[in-house]
Formats: sequence, structure tokens, C-alpha cells
Amino acid sequence: MRYLWLLFVIIAIASSLFFGSVKLDILSGDNFDIITNLRLPRAVFSFLIGAMLGLSGSVYQLVLRNPLADSFTTGAASSSALGAVFAIAAGFSPVYVPPFAFLTGILGLWLVYKLSGGAKGAVTMILCGVIVNIVASSIMGFIKFYFDESLSSVVFWLMGGFSYIDYYELAIVFLVLTAAFMYLNGRAAVLDMLVFDDSTARTGGVNIRKERAGAFVTATILVSVAVSYSGLIGFVGLIVPHIARSIFRPDMKTNLYYSMIFGGLLLLGADTFARSAISSGAELPVGIVTAVIGGIFFFYILVKRRAEMWHD
Repeated sequence: MRYLWLLFVIIAIASSLFFGSVKLDILSGDNFDIITNLRLPRAVFSFLIGAMLGLSGSVYQLVLRNPLADSFTTGAASSSALGAVFAIAAGFSPVYVPPFAFLTGILGLWLVYKLSGGAKGAVTMILCGVIVNIVASSIMGFIKFYFDESLSSVVFWLMGGFSYIDYYELAIVFLVLTAAFMYLNGRAAVLDMLVFDDSTARTGGVNIRKERAGAFVTATILVSVAVSYSGLIGFVGLIVPHIARSIFRPDMKTNLYYSMIFGGLLLLGADTFARSAISSGAELPVGIVTAVIGGIFFFYILVKRRAEMWHD
């Protein structure tokens, strides 16, 4: 079953190469170069970024036992974006944007961890993440005001999207995603215990602080790398784990895998639509597309499960 999904991913990536604001003839030599040097790395890159966001969202939700936990409600996305926005606004070379995003993302995670009392309570970590999110958003607002000459580039980056992607960046993202998935997949049986209450996990011999911290750091690394290259793209890490749990088994190993696959497919589809919707050659920010999809999804959930939400 999993291999069939991988085959479907390959087919989806190959199909996306033929969509864009300009129709290309693959038999033409010039167009073949455009496909191999521009569209192919971008399609694979968008899938990998979506896989990162989906995987991190699965970790946040299952470890914190909260269906609303994702990179935004835990403060990981906004704190990562803070460093990237500062680097862009201050005029640093693009090569310094990922390190800045990573450092502030880890700093935001450390702050959430400390404010919540060292992972003593999942709900407290969510509340602290919301606080960090608000503070980081306020500082980014000040940066946009202070560095007025960089406002347009910062605003466009904050809306999320992909421009020119080279194979070096593709390799970095692939290696980070592979390492994170291997670590989380190897700890899946232990992390499954965190889905229960803390006392049950302790009875099972789980070191809650260590396992939760390890999962959180790994998920935040995924978010920091994704945000540093693509900007803020919301709802992927929030929607995808719900879909994976509703279709497949809710255990950690299964949810990690399919959250990664569905996250990649969702962002691949959103990016394909974003660069194909406007025939003039302009592109929609991918973050806008995912926001619309996320809004429709949660409106559907609200209508279909209203009684459960209010009378559980």
C-alpha cells in the first residue's frame, strides 16, 4: 500500500511539470531545459516542503494530544519567520536566511519549553506557543515598519511561495526530511505512549521530558528549514494529520508516514495551481492557496461535526 502511494507521488510530480502559466512542448530542446532546471526541482521541492510541514504537524498533534497543535499554535513557524524576516529586511545575503530562521526557531522552542515548565503539560505548551506567536508577529510588524525599503520583499515572503530552486537547496531539504523521518519513525513506538496521559506513559517506562523534547526539537527543525526556504505557509501541518488519521490507523508510525505523503501532495497541488491560475505569467502566493483550502476544510468540519464539538 505504501509503495502504491509512492508511485502516485511520482505520477503527481511528473504531471505537475506540464502545468504553468506558459504551456511547454516537452519535445523542444529549450523547453526540456526549462522542465529539468526549473519546473522539476520546484515540483520536488514543493512536495518536500509540504512533507516537512505535514510531518511536523503530526508530531505536534500526537505528542501534545491536541488536534489544533501545529507549527503556528506552538510558535515554531512565527519564531522561525522572525529570524528570516530580519535577515531579509536587513539586507543579508539569501544564504543567511535559513541559519537565521533556524536559530530563532530553536530559540522560540526553548522559550515555549521554559515557559511551560519543561513539558509538564501539553495544554500549557500550546498556550505558551500562542504567546510566542503573538510576540513574534508583533516584532515582525515592527521590522516591516522600520525597514520600509524592504517592505515589498518581506510581505511577499511572508505570504509563502517558491521562486528559483536549485538542486543544492533540494538536497539540503531532502537530507533534513529523511533524517527527521528516520528518527521519528524509529521512536514511533515510544512516542505512541505520549498519546496517553503522562502517568500511563511513565508506567510504561517512558522518559516523558526526553521524548517530548526530542520530538519537539525534530519537528521545529523541520518547520525552521521549511519556513526559511518557502516563507509562511499555513494549514498544511494542521489539516493533513486529520486526514491521515481519518483514513488510516491513528498509531504514530502510520500517521507520520501518511501525514508526510499527504502534506507533500497538498503543497504540490497548491503550488501547481498557484503558478497556473494566472495566464499572464504572474503567480499566486502559495500561502494564499493553502489558506483558502484550510478555511474550506475547517468550515466543512464545523458544519459536519457541530454537534460533536458542542456536545461531546
